Amino acid sequence: MCGHVEIGEQKDIKIMKRDGGAYTARTNASGKPGSMLPVVTDAHPAEAQQFRWGLLTLDDDRIHSKNKHARIESLFLVSAWKELVGRKHCAVRVQAYFEYNPARNITYKIERTDGKPFYIAGLWDIWFDIKSGMLLPTFLMITVPPNSAICAIHDRMPAILERENIKHWINGHLSGEERVNFLRQTPCPSRNLEIKIHKDHNQDK
Repeated sequence: MCGHVEIGEQKDIKIMKRDGGAYTARTNASGKPGSMLPVVTDAHPAEAQQFRWGLLTLDDDRIHSKNKHARIESLFLVSAWKELVGRKHCAVRVQAYFEYNPARNITYKIERTDGKPFYIAGLWDIWFDIKSGMLLPTFLMITVPPNSAICAIHDRMPAILERENIKHWINGHLSGEERVNFLRQTPCPSRNLEIKIHKDHNQDK
C-alpha cells in the first residue's frame, strides 16, 4: 500500500552538500520507496529534513527498498520496530498519495479536501554503510486500518496526523506506548480526504 506519493512544496528544506554548500529540495516531485522525502523528527522537531524512504537494519549490506511500512498492530512485536518506538518518531510530509486497486485496475489519488499537505506518522533511524562509511537517514511509514473513505479502495491506509497533532507524536517526553495510543485514538476523519481516479494510473501499479 502507499508505494507512491506526490511530495509537494519543499521550499523550506535546505540540503547540505559535501563541500559545505546548500541547495533547495526539488518541489512537486514524485516519490517512491528509495526516494528522499521531507520529514520532521523528534531529534530535530523545529526543522524539516530529507530522509530516505525505506528503513534499513545493521544487517543490510546494500541500499534497497526495505521496511517501507509498519503496521500499527505490530509496532511492539517486530524487534526492528520495537527498538525505535518511543525513541525515533517522525512525521513525513507529502501532498498526496496513490493507491492501486488490482480488482478494479484503477489507481486512486488521495489528497486532503483542504488542499494542504498530509503528515504521516513514521519511525526513523540512521543506517551506516560499512563499505563506504556513509551515514544514511531512513524512515518508514506507519499504516492503520482504513477509515470509511479508504475502505472502499484498500484495506490499509497511512497513519495520517493533523498538523496540530505532530508535536504529540514526536514528543520525546512521552513513552512509546503513550504516543502509539494517541495515534490509535486520533484516526484521520473521512471528511478530510478526497479520492480521485488518477489519470495516469497504469504507471503507478
